[in-house]
Amino acid sequence: MTHLSSLMSSPPDRENVVFEIWLGADQIAEVSREPERPFEIEIYSPAEGGKWNLELEEFMSLLSQAVKRLS
Repeated sequence: MTHLSSLMSSPPDRENVVFEIWLGADQIAEVSREPERPFEIEIYSPAEGGKWNLELEEFMSLLSQAVKRLS
């Protein structure tokens, strides 16, 4: 199974930076916290259809990191 990775980015359509979650070369999610809004996560579907198979603890760990880095 491919391991997840993350990076911080500053998309032009967001006021604040975001925390991206990647599975190999595919971005699977983006965590953000825009002004006056709670933390939000956008989860993307695989480009070729199907589904993502993720290790739950690894995904939860990255979500925790997202909250810490965006706080």
